[in-house]
Amino acid sequence: MAETTASFMDDDDFSHAVKGVRYPPDVTEDNLEAMANFELRDDDIVIVAFPKAGTNWMLEIVNKILSACGKTDTSSDDMVGKLEFSYPHEPRPRHVMLQTCASPRVILTHLTPHTAPPGISQPKDNVKVIVVMRNPKDTAVSYFHFEQKLRASFERKPLPSWDEFFQLFLAGKHTYGCYFDHVLGWWQRRDDPHFLFLKYEDMKKNLPNAVRSVATFLEVKLDDASIEAIAHACTFSNMKAALDKSRYGDRTVNARKGLVGDWKTMFTDEQSKLLDLKCKTKLEGTGLSLDFE
Repeated sequence: MAETTASFMDDDDFSHAVKGVRYPPDVTEDNLEAMANFELRDDDIVIVAFPKAGTNWMLEIVNKILSACGKTDTSSDDMVGKLEFSYPHEPRPRHVMLQTCASPRVILTHLTPHTAPPGISQPKDNVKVIVVMRNPKDTAVSYFHFEQKLRASFERKPLPSWDEFFQLFLAGKHTYGCYFDHVLGWWQRRDDPHFLFLKYEDMKKNLPNAVRSVATFLEVKLDDASIEAIAHACTFSNMKAALDKSRYGDRTVNARKGLVGDWKTMFTDEQSKLLDLKCKTKLEGTGLSLDFE
């Protein structure tokens, strides 16, 4: 298994390594270096999540909250794009394009605190950072299916089998590195009032409550009817319908099932035990617990 995984990573044309962490091809080393000098505005809203942990879902919620209070008249499609990416259809990297975007800007990133701009990892003034966390088993399954679809659309080499992908994910050798380093890196900021932490699983259990929490964090006053309307618009089925109509191809393959516990359709008992052990080792004593059901 290890030899197969290593050989796949060595000749994979859909990722590259920077300082020991693998990134998608659109995250260039120049872009990563530019993060140190990216300046935040006082009214910026940042959404942070590991890939496939709820970035687009939170973007829909934030966009609709800002629309409801009259702070934006753009769609989530106009806000999409990870801070660290250069997209083939855009002439400039996203971090450069954001410099000309109207405020309030909604900034999306999968970066860790060590690679994100200082204004995000150590925010000042009125900058707001929303961190979305999803259990690693569902994250891994969602990531696997998403990347297979994305690779097929670009006619790139497919991922290896699920078993091999799981080994990469467990070892932190797939794109964006170790899931636990990412989550725990941000979790260390939990006592900073600039941050709001939400679990994907809690959002599934009570979406109106999550919408209310985000609105309160963004200092937006909405009545109960508005909260319920936004929650309804951001249910998975409604969000999927919106993403399917996106003008961006990668968004159209983003939403698959949106379930909690879908990992059971892919994980073997042995894989489940291995990741449970990793969770216990990494999370014990951190105060962070993750829900798998």
